Amino acid sequence: IEESANIDIKDSVMRILGTAGFLFVVLGAFVVAGGNPGMLIHPGEIIIVFSSVCFGLLSTFRADFLAYIPKALNACVVKPKPNADDCEISEYGRRYAVAGGGLAVLLAIISVFGEISKPEMVGRKVAAALSAVVLAVLLSQVLFVYLRHSFAEKKSNS
Repeated sequence: IEESANIDIKDSVMRILGTAGFLFVVLGAFVVAGGNPGMLIHPGEIIIVFSSVCFGLLSTFRADFLAYIPKALNACVVKPKPNADDCEISEYGRRYAVAGGGLAVLLAIISVFGEISKPEMVGRKVAAALSAVVLAVLLSQVLFVYLRHSFAEKKSNS
């Protein structure tokens, strides 16, 4: 990992607080509205979404993706130097997350129709399908948009 010449503590704290605050508010509002956070955890859908992202990026970018992983993790805390290649990987990660969420929803809905004669299973399976959407949105619109922005060239105000 390339070391930043100067670590900007204020920027790092804002990165962490911004992400943690976003997740806290979204999940907190879900709980306040009567939601059960446990209903967001469905291993099958989680595996489909994460596998779509990881294997999609691995097949597309190969060694560049493996080199990207530690840089992306570091970028969650410290502003990285602009890098067009990492910006592109982030954009594709966003797309693969959306595709993985769509696949997970479709497969979960197929599963619902397979269990339609068991009404007690339908609600749980629909919740599983929708949890895939939540995960895909968090990955695509929170994590990968954030990373893409972090690796992008700073826009000038001219």
